[in-house]
Amino acid sequence: MSKRVEPTGLSPSGFLANTPSNCPRDLLALAASFDPKPFVFVRATGAATLETARDAALAKLAVPILVGEPDIIAKDAAAIGWDLAGVEVIPTIGEEAAIAAAIALFAEGRVCGLAKGQLHTDVFMGGIVKRASGIRIGKRLVHVFLMIPPEGGRSLMISDAAVNVAPDIETRVEAALHMAELSRKLGQSRPRIAVLSATESILPAMPSSGEAAEIALKASELDSRADFAGPLSFDLAIAPQAVAIKGVGGAVAGMADGLVVPEIVSGNILFKSLVWFGGGLAAGLVLGGAIPIVLTSRSDPPAARLASLALAAIARGNAK
Repeated sequence: MSKRVEPTGLSPSGFLANTPSNCPRDLLALAASFDPKPFVFVRATGAATLETARDAALAKLAVPILVGEPDIIAKDAAAIGWDLAGVEVIPTIGEEAAIAAAIALFAEGRVCGLAKGQLHTDVFMGGIVKRASGIRIGKRLVHVFLMIPPEGGRSLMISDAAVNVAPDIETRVEAALHMAELSRKLGQSRPRIAVLSATESILPAMPSSGEAAEIALKASELDSRADFAGPLSFDLAIAPQAVAIKGVGGAVAGMADGLVVPEIVSGNILFKSLVWFGGGLAAGLVLGGAIPIVLTSRSDPPAARLASLALAAIARGNAK
């Protein structure tokens, strides 16, 4: 009878990346080329939210408006050494009042973007998606991550990994179109968007494969200035070596700028794998509304928060 060997110690996964990522200078420079516009930080309490607002102002990405409890905002700002002289603070109490005040500022035409602070995502997005808010303008709201490699190089977009749980075909078409448009704003003249499945063939037993083909076709009919392909497996979307081995052709294969995932679980796993295993920086943005929306998490590093604000500035451009 063999003797069981007990582990002598535990260590984290050897796949975990140890290199911290920074917000790329070229992304900040492109964002700062546009006039900074008023941006509301909804319930702007806590060091993470206030550091993002302060850094966005210093980088000339936005003119921050802070919504929330004034005494807490003042205390937390002092704790990070931020002098709030000249910064507008809108007093509210609680989460519901904070998002209501932010929506009211939008209705008055005073703001060009929203950023989530210290409030629950369902409260934040729940106020935004109401038709009465005026932020939804008939299109579907989709979330896009811009994944930035730690050592530089081509970035990669992923949608939707944070908002739509089980997006239908039309929502994924919108996601593909939004990624193509944002990619052009980032300097890619003809974006390449891959619609993912687990295969490059249409298989009746794998519904996402047939849906991917339909999404790619519909997106191609709506945007002639980008290339869309699907179904493609992940390796065939991003790895030229895999494309050469399997003999897959097309403009997108192996060189995708954006990936449309079938549902939120695969997208969430993919983006977190690139962050935690690949050391990537995830800049996230909700698109499809009247203004860009930055949906951050308390676990996001400062560089990812700043990159998200930069991405919002680029997506907005100089629109009034």
